[in-house]
Amino acid sequence: MKNKLFYLILVVLTSMVSCTSDFLNELPTGTLTSESRLTSKEAALAFTNSSYSNTTVLNEPAFSWGGNTVLLLEYMTGKAASENSQSNFKEFEDLVLSERSPFIEEWWQDSYSGIAKCNLALLKLPEFEGSVEDNLISRYQGEVRFMRAMYYFYLVRIFGDIPKVMEPQTELGELQLAPSPIKEIYDDIIIPDLLIAENSELPFKEETGRVSMAAVKTLLADVYLTYAGYPVQGGPQYYAESAKRSEEIINSEMFSLFPEYDDLRNPLNNNRQEFIFQVQFSVNKRTNEMVPGVLPSRSGMSAFNLEYGSLIPTPNFVESYVEGDKRAEEKQFFFTTYKGHPSKFSAGAPELELMDFNASYIYKFFDQNAIDVVGQSGLNWTIYRYADVLLLYAEAQSQAEGIPSTMAINALNAVRNRANLLDFTNLDLESFRKEVWDQRYFELCYENKMWFDIARTRLIRDDASGEYVNIVGYTNNWGKTYGENHLLFPFPLSEVQANPNLTNGQ
Repeated sequence: MKNKLFYLILVVLTSMVSCTSDFLNELPTGTLTSESRLTSKEAALAFTNSSYSNTTVLNEPAFSWGGNTVLLLEYMTGKAASENSQSNFKEFEDLVLSERSPFIEEWWQDSYSGIAKCNLALLKLPEFEGSVEDNLISRYQGEVRFMRAMYYFYLVRIFGDIPKVMEPQTELGELQLAPSPIKEIYDDIIIPDLLIAENSELPFKEETGRVSMAAVKTLLADVYLTYAGYPVQGGPQYYAESAKRSEEIINSEMFSLFPEYDDLRNPLNNNRQEFIFQVQFSVNKRTNEMVPGVLPSRSGMSAFNLEYGSLIPTPNFVESYVEGDKRAEEKQFFFTTYKGHPSKFSAGAPELELMDFNASYIYKFFDQNAIDVVGQSGLNWTIYRYADVLLLYAEAQSQAEGIPSTMAINALNAVRNRANLLDFTNLDLESFRKEVWDQRYFELCYENKMWFDIARTRLIRDDASGEYVNIVGYTNNWGKTYGENHLLFPFPLSEVQANPNLTNGQ
């Protein structure tokens, strides 16, 4: 059972070797505590691997039939709906998400659990120096620093001011901490961890699912771009710092866009080419539950036990793609028809030929073999891909220099061209930035990017007009209006009850 706030540190570490499937095959290497004597390479690897175990929080079944942590950040945008009442969508529809929401509790507890494991690993890894190669320890520390920064980056954007924990907690009195300001979390943990990781011995590219230098630079580019915006408003120099990192990835020529969108949803492409960092899934080990989560509810179209309809696009959003955009075509990012599964319909049933759902559903995560045959998906969940890097660079460079460079224009147009859109040629800064934001909306939709973009810009794209308007005072598709209080989520009630230093202003 999960603790309140942070775990007292006693970690059963797991061993995961280099290939993707084995990386998910968690084999116990023994119980290691803060008092254990450490000498073996396997023990150092076990500490490092433990930092990955809570990446499940980024795509994890949450509390109920069809619930998933992904839903928290998609429902708040107003661009997503649900056919599944147990997903608690009504709370988001009415903008009344409470501290009792199991979604926020899952994000809080799993992220801090990951941080606890990172803190222990960072404490113990230096003890291996002299018994394990220095470059290997440097690499492991780089991986763990990245992981800790990533957990904190999600927490600070979801909750705002949060408790700052940088060492293992071993006494009960250490669990009741007051929140530290958002800027302090960035300045004392997130950015320093990533700068240290940037100087580690990490390989630039990694196709096993482990952290790479490219992943570090991508996260740093995202962090600096966010830091330049709301709520920190760090200043224009951080746009330049962001652009510097994404430019390095582009110039490395180690990544490229897949030629077809089908390639994004093929499990054979996990961790390859366009993908920079992903949550690892594998059939018969840890499977991706968002694949049935986006299918029409109880439609009978798949080999899964059930289809949940937990995350569906709003018609207004789908219709807001410009004419000719390939992503809006049938079975690119969305679909409206499919055949019934033979296990769920009698022979000769017309549904086996075609079902018309009379609505759009998400096709981006359509693992066809899982849906048609095995009923389990090993499709990874993407945290960063190259399309994101191109758009991060285009925005950051143009904002840093006041005019888009040739590289920024090319980066934007690479994303547009894959969608069968013509080159964007307007060099006016505001027009260019709006187009970059549009491409982030349309290219990265339902990948847990949109809400964070809304929060850092304080602007939301109106589907009808295509214009960006202030999120505060904007009325969503269900007639409810966003206020300042909606930009951050409340602390989980269970944590507030356990820690008197946490309050939700009530």
